[in-house]
Amino acid sequence: MIPLETERGERWIAIAGVQFFGGTVYAFRELTDVRRLEELKASFIATASHELRTPLAAVYGAAQTLLRHDFALDEGGRDRFVSLIADESERLGRIVNEILLASQLDAGRLDLASEPFDAAELVERVVEATRAYAPPGVHVEGRVSDDLPLVEADRDKVRQVLVNLVENAIKYSPDGGRVEVRVEAHEENVLFQVRDEGLGIPTDEQSMVFEKFYRVDPHMTRGVGGTGLGLYICNELVGRMGGHIWLESKAGEG
Repeated sequence: MIPLETERGERWIAIAGVQFFGGTVYAFRELTDVRRLEELKASFIATASHELRTPLAAVYGAAQTLLRHDFALDEGGRDRFVSLIADESERLGRIVNEILLASQLDAGRLDLASEPFDAAELVERVVEATRAYAPPGVHVEGRVSDDLPLVEADRDKVRQVLVNLVENAIKYSPDGGRVEVRVEAHEENVLFQVRDEGLGIPTDEQSMVFEKFYRVDPHMTRGVGGTGLGLYICNELVGRMGGHIWLESKAGEG
């Protein structure tokens, strides 16, 4: 595989040659996308390893402390360590579930239900749930329009999409930032919106945000965690339920 500079940027080409009595026949194959996917996979493995190690280390450390007989803890101290174990275990569960769901989507093994549900009630529950683990400086708010029609889709999967989007918005929100979850009627459909005041996404990267393993901050220089699967899962679930998902963003404006 060799790199070539073209008007579209760097492209990777594989060349194979077969000799016969009249000369040599060469075959060229472009592998730019394959190489990029391999790089993304490698980045994902490194990121997932980091994401799994962090809560595992916290759980292990807290458990070891609780098991020590030479270290006295009052009831409040024990409660803090037990709470830490519970929180980090839940975080581990979310990471593993995200990886498993992405695998199910890739294999086409995901079953979707379809039943009418109240979009306003769902948004209120998502806002309430995500407020519980938002940092103190990030405010999660809901805005619900009146007279919304019932939504015909898989309620649990729509909830998962909204939770993923809100969690993503919270992670990239600055201290004092606001995350807004809105739902309103739009022609014959229902429109869900999640807005934040975070990093924003440069225009040249917006076409990639729903790709598997994509991260706005791939080297985690801002300390923002994540597997890079969340928005990919959102896009796949929405598409399979007959919906459409898109983003509007400017760098530095959320």
